[in-house]
Amino acid sequence: MSRPTTEYEAPWWAAALHSFPHLDLTFQKVNSSFNLNDSKYKESLMFWAAAPVIWLLVTLVVFLVYFCYRCCQHDTDKRLNVACLKWTMAVLTLACCGAVGVGFYGNEETSKGIMYLSEAGNDAMGTIAQMKAKANQMQEAFNSSFTHGVVGLKRVYRLSTDLEHQPMFAEFTDRALKYAHEIFDSITQIIQKVRPVEFSSLLRDLKDYNFYRNIGVLIVLIWLMILCLILLAGIGSSSKCTFLLFCAFGIFSLVLCWMATGLHLGISVGFGDFCVEPHPFCEELASAQMEPEYVQYYVRCDHRILNPFRNMINSAFDKFHQSNKSLNDALSIANKHIMNKTELNHSASLATKGLDEMSIALMSLTSLVDCTNLHKDYNDALQSICYVALPGMLCLILSAAMTGLFFSVLVVLASKAWRSVVPKKSYLDTEEDDGPFIPRPSGSSPYYHSFPRGRQAAALERVHSHQRSTPPPAYNSNEFYRQYSDVNPPDDYCGRETNA
Repeated sequence: MSRPTTEYEAPWWAAALHSFPHLDLTFQKVNSSFNLNDSKYKESLMFWAAAPVIWLLVTLVVFLVYFCYRCCQHDTDKRLNVACLKWTMAVLTLACCGAVGVGFYGNEETSKGIMYLSEAGNDAMGTIAQMKAKANQMQEAFNSSFTHGVVGLKRVYRLSTDLEHQPMFAEFTDRALKYAHEIFDSITQIIQKVRPVEFSSLLRDLKDYNFYRNIGVLIVLIWLMILCLILLAGIGSSSKCTFLLFCAFGIFSLVLCWMATGLHLGISVGFGDFCVEPHPFCEELASAQMEPEYVQYYVRCDHRILNPFRNMINSAFDKFHQSNKSLNDALSIANKHIMNKTELNHSASLATKGLDEMSIALMSLTSLVDCTNLHKDYNDALQSICYVALPGMLCLILSAAMTGLFFSVLVVLASKAWRSVVPKKSYLDTEEDDGPFIPRPSGSSPYYHSFPRGRQAAALERVHSHQRSTPPPAYNSNEFYRQYSDVNPPDDYCGRETNA
């Protein structure tokens, strides 16, 4: 989302958050205006932060009752529709991955909004630094160029023979120095008004906070995504161990999701109140470093509010014109009565150059102290918070809440799958145990435990395979006849034995 640059207006999502009931911990309604100095208002933010945590506690109690029931439940031969259960879990897991993806987007937007806020603060500090730089430039021009030029004019005129106009010349040059010094005095008053404004340390803390917040949220989101992928792998392989692992870590992740939801919800409600009416809080905050009159001028930047620096700026320009007029009067006398034009022109050009540099710096400073520049930076900061960071936090709330709900259902389904899903068997186990022509003894049969299963069946299969691969002995007709005769004697032999 790009950062808007238009005049600030409260967004609709901030108004929606501002419309939330603001109740303290005793369920009494409090003022919804953003005011961190009011303990009752902070309790109203804690109320919304605690709402998802209460839901988490209810969920954990339900889980406790459910798992106690599952532990006391007897196993039966009746099985669930395993295919339907696995497909349901797969669809919910994919939906949960989508919810986690929304969290990645929200985290990026929140980080971007904080970055824009830091840039706006740096721009405001840059504007104030330029004001101080222009004041220093004027002081340098006054000390190095203008003062040296006027002193040089006095020295050149003292060497002339014109004693009649010398007092008048000295008066004009003294006036030029005096008015120029008064210009710098007016500028110094302006700088003293803005010099106390300093929030570089706040910007550094904001940058550090954004870094650690971004890393922490990314770690949680990556953990949730990995857990979803593990569950998908367990569904595909029908692994009971994976389902049991997901149940354990899923409850821990459920706690993380609802705690993150509560934290971001409380902060978002506060930001919603701030974005609906940000000026009073900002004016109160900045009044600790600057006079309220100047703070209101920069925050509101209303044409109905007069520039509080106007008197100092007008006085500086008046002194500049008077100093310029006095210098021109002194140069007019010097050009008529000084014969050494080289030294005169050098000193005159040096004084004129210093006065011109002061004029340029004064006009630049006049443009900088106007409310347009700092108000633009202030407006950019509000846009960054309310149009970029706040929607990102709402996406994080949606992601955490949806992930928590999905994990609640998936933990229940995984516990059912853990007891219902039969793991896949190997080829030998399937051939020996599940063969259609091999009768299986019942559980009450005394031969149930002696029936070959698992590794025993595999070993028996190897013995049978060896026997089938062993060739029969060579054929011997005499040996076969002798064995046959021993078992079945001839009929005539039997008759002789009978007659005898």
